[in-house]
Amino acid sequence: MKNFWNSRRENFNLRLLNYVPFLLLCTILSVSQSCQKEPSSIGLNLKDRDDLLNAIFTDTATLIAYSVLEDTLNTTNLVHNFLGHIKDPIFGTTTAGIYTQLIPSGSNVNFGEAPQLDSIVLTLRYTGGFYGDTANPFTIRVYELTEPILSTTTYNQHSSLAHNGNNLTYNSDFQLKPTPNTRVRLDTVAEAHVRIRLSDDLGHNFLQSASLMATADAFKNFFKGLYICAEPSQGNGSLVNFTLTNALSGIQLYYKDNGTARRFSFIVRSQEVDRFSVYEHNYEIGNSDFVNQVLRNNTLLGEKILYAQSMGGVKTKITFPHLKALKDKNIAVNKAELVITNIGESLHLYPPPARLGISGINSAGINVIIPDELTGEAYFGGSYDAAKGEYRFRVTRYINEIIQRDNFQPSIYLVVRGAAANANRLLLSGTHPGGTSPRLRLEIYYTEY
Repeated sequence: MKNFWNSRRENFNLRLLNYVPFLLLCTILSVSQSCQKEPSSIGLNLKDRDDLLNAIFTDTATLIAYSVLEDTLNTTNLVHNFLGHIKDPIFGTTTAGIYTQLIPSGSNVNFGEAPQLDSIVLTLRYTGGFYGDTANPFTIRVYELTEPILSTTTYNQHSSLAHNGNNLTYNSDFQLKPTPNTRVRLDTVAEAHVRIRLSDDLGHNFLQSASLMATADAFKNFFKGLYICAEPSQGNGSLVNFTLTNALSGIQLYYKDNGTARRFSFIVRSQEVDRFSVYEHNYEIGNSDFVNQVLRNNTLLGEKILYAQSMGGVKTKITFPHLKALKDKNIAVNKAELVITNIGESLHLYPPPARLGISGINSAGINVIIPDELTGEAYFGGSYDAAKGEYRFRVTRYINEIIQRDNFQPSIYLVVRGAAANANRLLLSGTHPGGTSPRLRLEIYYTEY
């Protein structure tokens, strides 16, 4: 008889959950897309995050989400630098360029009494990373800077410096068809790299100016650096990743001294050298839904589809507007996960980001770290699950803070992690996409007390 009444009680509780608390929570959790964060989760009624035995599950919280342009992005002295031009059917075009200093590989440079130029070549070491279709070439142009790169300045994706208007490439229409996985021999070393022959005038200038190369600072005063940029050529193009600090990257000066062939290098791999990346996005020629949402501020389009892009491109704002109403409902969140679904196509050309990030927003509108992120990646999440086509973030502490703290902002930004040195973009399902696409959602396990 005891088991019978326990069974009846369980059935009754299940029906009750389906009609009363569940509907109440669905109404209260009318959550829009825009979520902001603040640190510190001390003092919350947070139960054991793994104690879900008696928890109630819901994924019907309403989210309000829409995509916006990203803020400025620090691109100073990145480990890797992108170069190229890509035309994306959704996002329009993106062009990536590089500003960099160089210094002599040795001090007190001496080219001999009557050096004779053979050639001068810019070499760039591939990292193996690329984005887009490398079968389509793009044009590379190289310019000498007339304005110095300052070690005291932080540069971003929109920064620019004055440069000479004369293109330094030996072939004025140098076309690069990227081969990031093909090794090319340089002397005794075979590595994947690009060789761009530069103007003989630059080579002669270097050979005649050895006295100005006694130190790294003296050389940087004489030759302020290079601006390496790309222009569209044909097809959709690609963005290719280089490591300028690799031993193969730099300028190679080939000459003869008294009939003896010699080579001298000007390098980037030094603490005395600064560089930065620049990215230019032309979104006006992108997909109409993208343009209307991101550029024309039609936030309702976020119900269908959302966007994220690296290189200081696009981020998505997610807001949870009604969670605070749960404060007086005797509810404690045991586990909360934000689930993002990739709905992009042509993944072989436009693979999704390996990781996404969440940036909270405090009452002053400043981005802050949400408390769950401090627990580490294994708990927090954010990595792409290719088998499921989704990303998951565990945001239990953050959701409890929204509920418990009156002045806590219920909005976040969803961004591409490592956006300064990655080229990926993401199409993600909106809050009410229609059809069979899984929606952007917040999955909550909670208990009542």
